Amino acid sequence: MARRLRRRPPANHAQRAEWMRTHPFEWLEVSTYPATYSAHTIARGIRTGDRIEFARHYGPAGAFETRTTSTEDGTTVHARFIGEAVNG
Repeated sequence: MARRLRRRPPANHAQRAEWMRTHPFEWLEVSTYPATYSAHTIARGIRTGDRIEFARHYGPAGAFETRTTSTEDGTTVHARFIGEAVNG
């Protein structure tokens, strides 16, 4: 019988991007996605600052770095800001 995955609330990308901008080079868990392709799509959007709704918070392109890891619940996306820190 298939294992039922626990549903997580959607990631607050605006909040996560702001935190990373004020804590440059520190990795932050963005969210865990049950489907690997979803996690990779999110990670790519963060790196490129695509014009996808969630990714607009991560511009300009190249300002963020991402990594993905497999977990029991799916694939987790971590990101960090590698541009200049924004003074809050």
